[in-house]
Amino acid sequence: RCLRVAGTYLEMADNTSVVRSQSEGKGGLTVVAQAIGPTTPKKATAWFLWLLGLYIMLIARAPVEITKEMEAQYMAIMEDAEGIREIRTPIVVKINELDKEMNAHTGGIPLYWRLDEEKSKIVNELWSKRSEYEAELKKVESKIDSIESDAKSKLGLWSNRGLSEARQKFWEKVDAGKAFAKRQTLWDAITSILFTQRRDEESLQFIIRWVLQIAFNFTIGFFLTLINFTFSIIWVIRSFQPSFISGMAFYGLALLGATSVVIGYLLLTCGIAGGGVYVAYKTVSSNHRLRDRRRQQIQHQHYD
Repeated sequence: RCLRVAGTYLEMADNTSVVRSQSEGKGGLTVVAQAIGPTTPKKATAWFLWLLGLYIMLIARAPVEITKEMEAQYMAIMEDAEGIREIRTPIVVKINELDKEMNAHTGGIPLYWRLDEEKSKIVNELWSKRSEYEAELKKVESKIDSIESDAKSKLGLWSNRGLSEARQKFWEKVDAGKAFAKRQTLWDAITSILFTQRRDEESLQFIIRWVLQIAFNFTIGFFLTLINFTFSIIWVIRSFQPSFISGMAFYGLALLGATSVVIGYLLLTCGIAGGGVYVAYKTVSSNHRLRDRRRQQIQHQHYD
């Protein structure tokens, strides 16, 4: 009789938990649907701008097609840069030779060569020569950049060349933000192992802490991506020599596309983090439930 009563209570508890979980799931879906659904003009506008930004940055085509005449003008100007590039090559070779010679005298040890008067004199002379070559190299590269800017102005900022350079600059900054997040996560792991004393930390707390820490690092990395792109895209726009209005319009659309992609990454990061925390919670709670059920069965068997 005691076993029947205990079994009845266990079945009632299981049914109650199932009903509760179903109601919680429906309530959560309702809350998410109300938060995401474009039920107001502001939400509809935000959705439209986000999707427009994704379209611009990911799949939009250039509004200006490069004609054969534009390509011919571009190639004619770029031929003038070839002669200057030939001047640049020997300067770079001389700088590399001076670096090797300085490394031979210093042994690759910073500031150690300053203790030796003879080595210090030789290294200072080599460094002064290197500075002269660097100044000459900057002048040559400035001429090359000027010629390339004149050539790209023939293609136009709104051409496929301008759009591809803007996208390339953005994805470079995205890779830099991801690399920052990975390095920061690695350092967090090292410092946690060396300096944190949490022997009594439960598995659920450990998983939640690290999921949130990784999500936070990637969030910071994506924010840095957006900030770096905000300034670096200016130099891409200036290299095509557009008008002020055209440059500002391109800058605004580029920032809209970059912001939309970053928001998508942040939503994906938050979704993965929330899913990881939810799976960890359900796994640990189910394990606790099974453990309590076994304990109750053992107690009932002991009483019987």
